[in-house]
Amino acid sequence: MRVNRIMIFVSIILFGILLVQINQNNQLKKQYMTKQADYKKQQVNYQTKQTVVSQPDLQQINLSSSQTRVRQFIEIVQNNKATDYAHLLPDYTNTTIINKLTNTLAPSVQNVTLAHYDVPVVAISKQWQDKVDYLVIAKSDVQSVAWRVTYDVTNQKVTDVARLPLKGAFDNEK
Repeated sequence: MRVNRIMIFVSIILFGILLVQINQNNQLKKQYMTKQADYKKQQVNYQTKQTVVSQPDLQQINLSSSQTRVRQFIEIVQNNKATDYAHLLPDYTNTTIINKLTNTLAPSVQNVTLAHYDVPVVAISKQWQDKVDYLVIAKSDVQSVAWRVTYDVTNQKVTDVARLPLKGAFDNEK
């Protein structure tokens, strides 16, 4: 009888240990899956960084072409009426940005005669992975306008636009 009790007691302890091991196994599987996903993300980030470091010429070509597209985008925005944006800008950006420009930014400056704006400055403000922030100055005979443009190099589209306050006069000839 005493042996049976000892056997039952040992069986209960072994069964408890088995349950704990099964539970730990499931949690370890979850941890493994999350670590594996993190590892894959890190590999992608590493490969992207390697591409940037190992192919600076390619990056420079991408930035040059994106600067040209941003310049063209701002020239279209500054030199055309807001009602024409829906027809002129779909190649450069999505409808959200077009609506933002049409509804909020463009009506703030009413151009009766539409002065011609030149874009003398398209400067890189920030660059991270596929996105580049540009600071753009558009200048006419009367006024200068500053823009912050976020450009997606991969999709070749403007993803965000904001007018910036420009204090003082901008003179490109200095």
